Amino acid sequence: MTRYSLQVPAHVETMVSGENVRSYEWKTRDVSSSGAFFLTNGQLLENGTDIKVSIYLNSFSGAGSWVKMNGRVVRAESEGLGVCFDGQYQFVSNSVDIDMCNKLGSAYES
Repeated sequence: MTRYSLQVPAHVETMVSGENVRSYEWKTRDVSSSGAFFLTNGQLLENGTDIKVSIYLNSFSGAGSWVKMNGRVVRAESEGLGVCFDGQYQFVSNSVDIDMCNKLGSAYES
């Protein structure tokens, strides 16, 4: 699949011990129709970990939408994680707190 260099905020969730949800606020490095690479600031998950992903898609109007999907970690590197998506996705307007985008944007600008 063709990969596109796209650095946008991402909200990632995973189940820990069957009941506890662990959340991460990361940024994509690149995205394709079948997966993405997430820059994780040193936070890594094991290969095979199932995750829920919300990727922020900005618009020129300042409003934005999220695309939500499920995936699985297939590669861990020092910079982050490679994730394969399950092929099902949903577009949602303002699904996750938009303030997170501002925080992530400033954290990655430095």
